Amino acid sequence: MDVGLIIRYGAIVPGRETQAIELFDETTKYYEEKVAQKVLTYFEPFFFMTSDYQEETGFFILKGPAPEVFKLMEEEKYRWLLQKAGLLVEHLRVDYLTVGEGITEQLERFAKVRVDLGI
Repeated sequence: MDVGLIIRYGAIVPGRETQAIELFDETTKYYEEKVAQKVLTYFEPFFFMTSDYQEETGFFILKGPAPEVFKLMEEEKYRWLLQKAGLLVEHLRVDYLTVGEGITEQLERFAKVRVDLGI
């Protein structure tokens, strides 16, 4: 089963603009390599066109087989990139996503729980 990650970030810390842009490039290349290696099945960066730019400037979406994504999250390079981001951007946030067939499973579970609770 596939799972996803959404990595969101806000404004660049003032004075660290050059480092943040370099990190964006480094991070993008890292995840693109993971797609080429078939660790991830999908990766794409996004910037918000409308938002509270201090809180949310952009995000990355990653998708892949659960075991591979969990292994990726244990890699030193992944952790290193997140640590750098935590020092270069505001409001860094990583969320685990249900995707693909997991959506159907989650909805089916919800329906069964509703029956169990008599709702």
